[in-house]
Amino acid sequence: ENWERISRTFSGSLAANFVKNIVPLFTSNEKAAEISKFFATRTKPGFERTLKQSLENVRISARWAEGIRSEPGLAQTVRELLAKP
Repeated sequence: ENWERISRTFSGSLAANFVKNIVPLFTSNEKAAEISKFFATRTKPGFERTLKQSLENVRISARWAEGIRSEPGLAQTVRELLAKP
């Protein structure tokens, strides 16, 4: 709902940086689809490629997260690794 304000605030390369830094924070295919739909009518030439790359990062993260969910032993290993100092 705040895209117009964001778009005005982050014009040009700042818009590409905004997309590059915010979009990859999501990690599900559902969010990737939602973001694609959102930007279908809002893409600017300055960040079209960045958006595609960022969406690919979301999809990669979604596959990685799904892989962990589908293998309980792997999830435990990751938790143990994250707990190490």
